[in-house]
Amino acid sequence: MRFDIQLPDNKSLRIRELIESWVRDGEVLPISTNDCRDIVVTQRALEAISTSVVERPCIASLQSGETSVHPVMVDVEDCGAAYRFLMPVLAATPGAWLLTGTERLLQRPILPLVDVLRGIGSEIERVEEGWLIHGKSFRPVGTQEFASLHCAETEGLSLTIDASQSSQMASALVLAAPLLGLKTLHLTTPDIPSLSYLQMTLACTRAWPVEIPGVECPVLSVGAPGDWSAALFWFAYARLHPEHTVVLSPLSLESIQGDSVIAQWFKMLGVSVSCGESAHHVSAVPCVEISAKPLDDMPRMILDVRDNLDTVPVMAALAALLPADITFQNVRNLQYKESDRLHVLAEQLMPYAEIELSENELHVKGKGVSKGVKPVFDTHHDHRLAMAFLLFPDAELNDIGCLEKSYPGLLEQM
Repeated sequence: MRFDIQLPDNKSLRIRELIESWVRDGEVLPISTNDCRDIVVTQRALEAISTSVVERPCIASLQSGETSVHPVMVDVEDCGAAYRFLMPVLAATPGAWLLTGTERLLQRPILPLVDVLRGIGSEIERVEEGWLIHGKSFRPVGTQEFASLHCAETEGLSLTIDASQSSQMASALVLAAPLLGLKTLHLTTPDIPSLSYLQMTLACTRAWPVEIPGVECPVLSVGAPGDWSAALFWFAYARLHPEHTVVLSPLSLESIQGDSVIAQWFKMLGVSVSCGESAHHVSAVPCVEISAKPLDDMPRMILDVRDNLDTVPVMAALAALLPADITFQNVRNLQYKESDRLHVLAEQLMPYAEIELSENELHVKGKGVSKGVKPVFDTHHDHRLAMAFLLFPDAELNDIGCLEKSYPGLLEQM
């Protein structure tokens, strides 16, 4: 049986496009009613900033924690990208701002970014509700407009960021570069997690006069707008259900998104992957067709996921179900996601796999689900974990609403 699946847009790319447009033109791009919650949250935050900039352009200083007006609340809920990306934007936008979100979000790493911004004179204070920010203009004299900054004959600002916990720290500074007058960004180590997402940021900001020594702006095009992180669920589904052929659109094998590497992984798991065009509305769009053949023996796989951390929950669940033997390397930063994914996965999959967990490695040797067992999972309100646990037949999840964060249409498509 053949299934045609319409994937959600690549939320990482869309969020970067939203921020880039606002920084460049002060314009908040429209979004679709079908967009995931992270995209909606980011656009709503930018609209709140834009409204305040127009209505209250002059704000008193936050020195001593006092201001003549109440700070404008910018609530990014549980969206880690908006949380980090908007920090330097607010620091470089005149006004009084309160950047806030869920309790878990405010626990996620952001201090390296705060320290860099404080180092150039930003007034940023941690308060109970979030981060109190006194935004001010950092643009060099005579470069108030983006176009003039781009052509300015000035060395500009040079900064160094520790992005070892998240590449979003560096991406945040790149996206806000015209507001900060940033020209050169140094990384404390080039060996950062999810490097491809920093390269995605550079691709979205090609007009920015920013250089990151040791990091090249990719030549590869962005590709079709479908989200490879969402496509992963269907790759796993196809492997578990070889009687089905799944066609995913809009999706192209040549994509800037790092998670497109799953096409190579699943070929090792006996899944055929081909590209083509699928009829969608009145025009053909790129698609990827996948189907699995029976395998007598599952290969033992060792996957370095430093650049693909979001793939681990689904791949670990798949290993448990096949059963397969997969070792995931460079997983340390999974603890900083929407939940502590590393330890939650190990705990939740324990009944269905042999689990070995060290500081930076997760080994899953699957046993499958015993007959008559109804799997019950605690998602910890984490969309990637919910997606992974839905692969289990007849699974009971305590929260599926979290899927709205990245893949609102998944349950309907299932």
